[in-house]
Amino acid sequence: MRITVEAFVMSEETRQAVLDVSEDARLRRSKLRLHDGGLAVAAKILSRMESPTLLVLESDKQEDAMLDDLDAVADHVAPESRVIVCGIDNNIDLYRRLLGMGVSDYFVAPLTAEDLLNTIVRVCSDEGDADMAPVVSVIGVRGGVGASALACNLAYRLGHELQGEVVLLDLDISAGTAAVNLNLNPRQSAADVLSQSENLDSLLLDRYLQRYDDHLMLLGSKAQLDIAFRPPPEVLEDFLKILRRQYDAVVLDLPRQWSAWVRDTLLDSTAVAVIAYPDLSNLRDAQKMMSFLSEKRGLNRPTSLILNKVGLAPKAELGAKDFEEVVGRAPAASLPFEPGAFGQALNNGEPVVRKGASKAFNKAFGQMMTALWLDETAGQAGTRKPAKKSMLSGLISAKGR
Repeated sequence: MRITVEAFVMSEETRQAVLDVSEDARLRRSKLRLHDGGLAVAAKILSRMESPTLLVLESDKQEDAMLDDLDAVADHVAPESRVIVCGIDNNIDLYRRLLGMGVSDYFVAPLTAEDLLNTIVRVCSDEGDADMAPVVSVIGVRGGVGASALACNLAYRLGHELQGEVVLLDLDISAGTAAVNLNLNPRQSAADVLSQSENLDSLLLDRYLQRYDDHLMLLGSKAQLDIAFRPPPEVLEDFLKILRRQYDAVVLDLPRQWSAWVRDTLLDSTAVAVIAYPDLSNLRDAQKMMSFLSEKRGLNRPTSLILNKVGLAPKAELGAKDFEEVVGRAPAASLPFEPGAFGQALNNGEPVVRKGASKAFNKAFGQMMTALWLDETAGQAGTRKPAKKSMLSGLISAKGR
């Protein structure tokens, strides 16, 4: 979210709420400034600056005096600016009057960070964002943990459960294997596409995306070792919006190398699956990554730790309880090591969940989808576009848990 916020506060509680909100990952690209003096001084200060995306105005005056101050502010606020007011009157008639004046929301002091953040997200999100498809990012804490294979299988199974169209986007430019897993030969890689930012358009997607079947589309990688892939944040963001408006879900296979654009993509994703093998080095890296993502993404945006290839070296492996003690939460799923099934699937150029996976693997894979709240989409087959409603309803209901 890229917005400008001017907050005119009076109480320490509201000041702290604004400061807390400014630390949220969703507002890291936004500009937020605090002003003391509240609504009473807002008109004078706003007369000397451009109208922001959002105004937060706090007043300690009674209804009529507060409305007079709001009238003065209105002369310096653009029609498209959003306004949140915090006052002392708990009056439903006042609330209705403010909404009639174009105020986005009114709160009775004290204003909490949670209320403020929820309102900012609601009133400042781009029109139509609520109807966009979810983005699920898959990343391994180390190389060789099988993250790319799981991303491929996740995209395939999600598309078939939705009976819609899911895009698998391989952003591991130097070592991506999504195209190999699906026996496809990419015409263009994500690096090629995102370098043509002026040509990014939904009408041109057919030129870029390859179809695996009726439910899975791929933008693969060519394993390009001679380029440094650093997509401009706004270009990748715009491309993902195009995909989210046209398809039912987007699954991202991310490189394990930590960088600013990988971090931002993880923070922006609807759900994140962090893949690890159960050994000591993976435990160390999983703890670091899960700690960072859990703090920045919050509890209401699913970030799940998944153990993969469990049983590869049973005597040397750590258990799920070892990860729970160090990471602070239990792994959401433990997927068994099945080299025969995966080898056969790779030779056939198909996802292992399509054919060959054991009951134990499919059960654990379902647990992973449940942890990512993608199980909300199950049973919805027969409708063309269920993913957006199902995923978002799951996220909304989860906020009340």
